[in-house]
Amino acid sequence: MSQFASRLLQRIRAYGPLCVGIDPSAALLASCGLPDSPEGALSFGLRVLKSVSFQLSIIKPQSAFFERFGSTGMLALEELVRQARAREVLVLLDGKRGDIDTTGAAYAEGYFSQTTSLRVDAVTTHAYLGLGALDPFIKMAVQNEGGVFVVVRSSNPEGIGLQTARMADGTTVARHLCAEITRLNERHGNVSPGAIGAVVGATCDDAEEMATAMPTSFILAPGVGAQGATMRDVQARMPSARGRVLPSVSRGILANGTSCEDIGKAIESLSEKSRDLL
Repeated sequence: MSQFASRLLQRIRAYGPLCVGIDPSAALLASCGLPDSPEGALSFGLRVLKSVSFQLSIIKPQSAFFERFGSTGMLALEELVRQARAREVLVLLDGKRGDIDTTGAAYAEGYFSQTTSLRVDAVTTHAYLGLGALDPFIKMAVQNEGGVFVVVRSSNPEGIGLQTARMADGTTVARHLCAEITRLNERHGNVSPGAIGAVVGATCDDAEEMATAMPTSFILAPGVGAQGATMRDVQARMPSARGRVLPSVSRGILANGTSCEDIGKAIESLSEKSRDLL
């Protein structure tokens, strides 16, 4: 088992599999009474963490909502990541990176090297250039005890046509990625589960087909809450992923209100419900 998987499973046993998304958009910050600034974005992220006294398995900051402020936004992201990891909360950076050769390796160095100021635990990626193009990225992540989540079936409707398109042998692009991800985990000696996971939307009707085809992968399942899926939907749509599915909620953590206490109550309720997926 990879070090990333071991650390994540340890947190899941303690706090459940809920992945909390941190998406400080201008609209969200305004609803929370926070300025649309790097300071506001950091304040929101820390409000989420402190609302449950850092008792979370994993958070998923959306890099774009910090990058939009330029270098000061990246400093805010670095501070959020630093405080989360200092309390052993794993950080899955939602950046959806994907490039070839040395460029991919350079991205990975920025997230996983021993000298980077933005050291995270895992990163989301896309494989439009071919999953093989991510080899340098994945190699660096695994060598530094990190994880990689490849988008396989996204929850947005625009992705359906491309992801379900059929290759020359009749296999869909999504199923092809599933097979390659499973082979990658085997190649890196990371099974039950491995360091290479996948993104499969909780709203996808074929989610179980994907989960079954990746028996050694963690499955990040966005779409719970504001996009319409529930924890029960995740359980019903991905029964074979029990114990390795990470239901992801972002806007849904504000369902009870925007104060620290309100967010804490929402996260505690969602965390409790997520335990049904273990």
